Amino acid sequence: MQKRIVWLAMVLLLLSLGAGTVQAQREIPDMDTTLARAAARGFLASLSRPELAGLQSFYLLEQAAQSGLVDQLGTVEQFDLTGGEWVSPVSYRATAVIQPGNREIALYVGKYSGRWRVEGLDLPVEAPAPAQSPAATAAGPAAVPDNGPGRLVFQTRSGGDIYTINADGTGLRRLTHGLDPALSPDGTRVAFARWEPRYELFVINIDGTGEQALTHGWRQIKSPTWTADGRQIIFSWQNGGRLDTETHRINLEKAALSGEPVRIPDNARDIKVEYGILSYTIPPDAYWSLKAIDLSTGTLADLPAELHSVGPVAHPVQADLLVYRGNRGLTLHHLDTGQEQVITTDGRDHTPALSPDGSRIAVSYWQDDHWEIHVLNADGSGRQRLTSTPLTVLVERRQPVQKLVDGKVRYVAPEQTAWNNAAPVWSPDGRKIAFLTDRTGQWELWIMNADGSGQRPMFPNGALDGLSFSFNGAEERVISWR
Repeated sequence: MQKRIVWLAMVLLLLSLGAGTVQAQREIPDMDTTLARAAARGFLASLSRPELAGLQSFYLLEQAAQSGLVDQLGTVEQFDLTGGEWVSPVSYRATAVIQPGNREIALYVGKYSGRWRVEGLDLPVEAPAPAQSPAATAAGPAAVPDNGPGRLVFQTRSGGDIYTINADGTGLRRLTHGLDPALSPDGTRVAFARWEPRYELFVINIDGTGEQALTHGWRQIKSPTWTADGRQIIFSWQNGGRLDTETHRINLEKAALSGEPVRIPDNARDIKVEYGILSYTIPPDAYWSLKAIDLSTGTLADLPAELHSVGPVAHPVQADLLVYRGNRGLTLHHLDTGQEQVITTDGRDHTPALSPDGSRIAVSYWQDDHWEIHVLNADGSGRQRLTSTPLTVLVERRQPVQKLVDGKVRYVAPEQTAWNNAAPVWSPDGRKIAFLTDRTGQWELWIMNADGSGQRPMFPNGALDGLSFSFNGAEERVISWR
């Protein structure tokens, strides 16, 4: 009884706190609804009134706080709760208008350890830009002021079109076609590969002129990267191994009669036993090697590396250092001595990207069944996950959907519930990270602060309208930024 009185007192307190800025709402008798709305109101009050700032952690779920929601929300001076509804049995969505800017937002509230807390937030959608005059339209989209410096080169898909664009969203230009584009240290040239009509490595000037083939014949050339002094380009290539899936079948009766032990490899998949026959498959296991080409002489050299050496990225400052994904994780390679050091032993780290000073590494990380972005120190310490899918989105996406199965309509669980976030690259000043995400239902180019806060579309000015992206998780390097 005493706890119930405390909860009611808290609700009355929150109602009084918002009385000056919140319009009167229709009374809803359901206690859970009242408490959920009160938590949303309390969270907004903690943002709008400096004396209540210390209560923010009380109303905001820890995971939501770590996602940078407050930073993305920005300044809140006043707010009005405008409505709400239950979007699942455990998640309540409250809608509000916040000032300045008359922005519409949605707050998702759930119950955790007996307390209602804000677990997610839908940010306001930017209003469409006013119609431009014909002269302004001809000049291209307006600049985006806060993306940071430099120029980006990106591919729409592996083997597809390669474009360049200024970081402020101006100057979009198609350069060529190919895969894994990489800007030179001085930003004047782009290295890339093509697989058709043959496997070949190219460079091209940033203005689209002077395309030049450097070498060919190395199977599935990938991930070219320039050394810090601009003298060499290093790339990975497919160097044998098991290229196809193998299927094995063992007659268990014959094996027992012969006395031979039956061993199933650790990497076996689709293991079945039917009518005394054991069957399983072994997935492909391609080997990858690294080569370096001297740009002044055209000389090629094999680099001593691990059996699976993909996604090389040269150190941006020290010309003798290289990081790549090896047999079990990330490896640091010394080009001058051939010495190697283990950075991580997590095989889920893919396509490393080094910060401009070389002190940090961002990776596409295979998070169980989808891609997320992690950052870590150059020595492998201090790992931090920057991206995640809000709990409310996961709850909504896990709801069964109707699907035609064997000619009958059935309710089945969705195949994919979490957003994918992948292909990170650092801004030249190290303050931001550009990346790909499919959180809107299609792959898009987004940007965030280096700590994971402030995630948003990189070019809300419409600079990339009409372009579509794809990401296959095949160690492709989609974006380069200098």
